[in-house]
Amino acid sequence: MADDRPTNVNKRVTKEWAADTNPGERVRTVMKRTYDPQSVATIAERALISETTTRKHLDILAEEGFVKTATPPDENGTRYKRAPRSVVLERAGQILDSVDVETLSARVTELRETVREFEEQTGAESPCAAAIDDIELDAAAVTEWQTTYRNLKLARAALALADATEAVEAYTDSIDHGGPSPLNG
Repeated sequence: MADDRPTNVNKRVTKEWAADTNPGERVRTVMKRTYDPQSVATIAERALISETTTRKHLDILAEEGFVKTATPPDENGTRYKRAPRSVVLERAGQILDSVDVETLSARVTELRETVREFEEQTGAESPCAAAIDDIELDAAAVTEWQTTYRNLKLARAALALADATEAVEAYTDSIDHGGPSPLNG
């Protein structure tokens, strides 16, 4: 019986990806998973396009705030990575897609209280400050504090995004229905 599995699944999938997307989409996809600075050559190879085309799309993504250049550039030229702000915005959107604003508000209160308990327990403002002050904490407690603090920041960002989205929707609805523009008085 003949084996009809593809001889190289990776090659086939890569070829399909190149056929089904344009260069800009491929650069964005590559950069969506690029948190450490990467050279243009590396990004171009992963996106299956030339370095010149990659630079063009990276410039566009940088203008959008999706990527940023590493500072300072190294001897091999400019390096790029995902902009932290775009990661926060993406994560805040994911949070809003998975939980309603009321539940999220309650969760922010819980997270804030947990952070406050760590601060009261240690007398420090953060895990970093506790380490500087030589306050003894086990590794699990430090990790929990750091995770809770990060989750609190992301949950607050999600609430801010929900609030801003609501304000923009109200504004555009007002304009669509002939209401005054705040720019025109």
